[in-house]
Amino acid sequence: MTTTASSSRAIKMVQPILQGLVAFVFLAAGVLNLAGMMTEEMMRLGYPGYFTTITGVAYIIGVICIYQPRFTFLQDWAFGAMAATLVGAAGTHILVGDPVGSAAPAIVTLVMLVVAYAIRER
Repeated sequence: MTTTASSSRAIKMVQPILQGLVAFVFLAAGVLNLAGMMTEEMMRLGYPGYFTTITGVAYIIGVICIYQPRFTFLQDWAFGAMAATLVGAAGTHILVGDPVGSAAPAIVTLVMLVVAYAIRER
């Protein structure tokens, strides 16, 4: 087997794992937001309480969009929206004076998202 073939196989294995991890993070965050479990934290960060409902619905729709196979533009938009959300999350924590480490989950998820998007099959 050639190096290119083994690299291709590795990419085909890594991409769905990364995408699945990102989807899990967004699905879990969406459910937590809709359950009202993030309202206090969002308000501490300066967002209104109702923002958790909006983001919860958006996160779940984003997960659905990245897994639907028919409309690739929806996948692209969902990946872009997720990236913007993660940049906003990291930035919000830093701008309100939280320790930089509190932005780490968003940054790690952003890296996984970017890699999953970059190596996906089109």
